[in-house]
Amino acid sequence: MTRTALLLISVAIWAAQTSAAQNAPKLKEPDGPEGWVPAPSSRINPALWECAGYGGSQILSLQQGSARVSNLSDEETERVSLPQFLKLSKEMIGSRSLLRTADGWLVGFDAGEFGGGLWWFNNEGDANRRLLSENVHSILQTANGVFVLVGLAHLSLDNGKIYQFTETGEEVKVTLLADLGGSPEAVTVDPEGRIVIATPKSVLAFDYSGNVHKLYTSGEDLTYPTSVVVDEHGDIYVGMRFFVLRLVPASGAVYRPQWLMSKKCQSFKIVKRICTCTAPD
Repeated sequence: MTRTALLLISVAIWAAQTSAAQNAPKLKEPDGPEGWVPAPSSRINPALWECAGYGGSQILSLQQGSARVSNLSDEETERVSLPQFLKLSKEMIGSRSLLRTADGWLVGFDAGEFGGGLWWFNNEGDANRRLLSENVHSILQTANGVFVLVGLAHLSLDNGKIYQFTETGEEVKVTLLADLGGSPEAVTVDPEGRIVIATPKSVLAFDYSGNVHKLYTSGEDLTYPTSVVVDEHGDIYVGMRFFVLRLVPASGAVYRPQWLMSKKCQSFKIVKRICTCTAPD
């Protein structure tokens, strides 16, 4: 076979491969929650973002691996029940977090600007030890241990930390692992074992090696996060007032943010300090 013939065959193969690549179907990005569409930025529509701060809160859950959005008022919000034999003091007020440990009970309290704390109770509940004097948002039992997330977002205050709780026959204690730079308003554990945290200004991931990764820290602030979930595709969703923030994995550890709002909200206005939306006619 001559060199010219070989060259023609090579060109034909290259052309066929290029054509196949161009005509190959592109992988479609998974759809977001049904009924939710991209929202304009605060620069494009500042009135919408002002209204959003007075909007109803969205809460997220997973349904067959996909994110589901509901109004917070539609969900049953129950106060965490504590064993009746735990003897509480007058300092133990506010929302509660509870975890059964090997030798007792770990109980956290969060009363906002009025205080909070973390206590360990013995099995009988008649003796306790105060471990922290900070507002406890979550106590998480993971494959990598027990973690306590604390913080406060109030007026100009916005702080948060993550501790690890350990318990031995001799002592119980908490160890500070990281400063989160903001109050951990909503948290979850993803399939990789990372703790995903939504603060008023950022979304973070705390990994099993003890590192904090910033997944979203620029652009729009979050309007009072209520919940965070990670779907079967690895997309992170944060529910909050009015909006849902979707973080789509891009390349490496980079996430692409998408701000979503209800498709039904075609017009809006603040009525008696409540952001009211109207659906299309």
